[in-house]
Amino acid sequence: MKRSLKQFSFMRKALLLIILICCIQCTIGQSVKPDGKTEVKSIIENKMLNIVYRGIRNRLTIYMPNMDSIKVTGRDIHKVGENEYYIAPTLGLTTEILVTGYHNGKQFTDRREFRILNIQKSYVSIHEDYGNVRLSKEELAASKIKIHIPQLVIALSEVESFEYKINKHDWIINEGAEFGHFAKEQILNLTKGDSVVIDKIKLVTDQPNIDRKKSIELKVYIK
Repeated sequence: MKRSLKQFSFMRKALLLIILICCIQCTIGQSVKPDGKTEVKSIIENKMLNIVYRGIRNRLTIYMPNMDSIKVTGRDIHKVGENEYYIAPTLGLTTEILVTGYHNGKQFTDRREFRILNIQKSYVSIHEDYGNVRLSKEELAASKIKIHIPQLVIALSEVESFEYKINKHDWIINEGAEFGHFAKEQILNLTKGDSVVIDKIKLVTDQPNIDRKKSIELKVYIK
């Protein structure tokens, strides 16, 4: 009888242990669930990738924990929202950001240095298609022009203006990222086999002293 009670007690403890392990595994699975529905979030900083790109808006989230307020200073850095900034480097090989925090009358500072890299190749694009593409005249007329940089996840600034050339005619300047009324009329009058070359992109962040390499032109054939 005593042996049976001991076996029952052992089995009960084993069962409780199994249930506990299952609960722990379920909890861990929920904590790292990739669908973004959990409230557990991580903060990851890769200090090896201290890089910003010349001639584009590099977006940054900057904060200093447990501070009443912070002040961010540096060359070519701009604030766009709560803890949200962008930096558009111009000259030099490096740039420095100074973050000053204030708490209970005390001041804390942190300096961060970033390397400035030039973008090697950029392309004039429509829907991330670049090089030579085929579109209907309706698709082309309704398109939005952008600069595309393969393997770069940073969102670039809006296009301020570009130039286009229909067949062998002269270049025409178009303001904005979309074709204007006059350009759309020209495009809608094209026929199959006609071509439109789009080049000389200017971004809203472009400045005379920014060394941004020329983007490779886009050639659209009407299908």
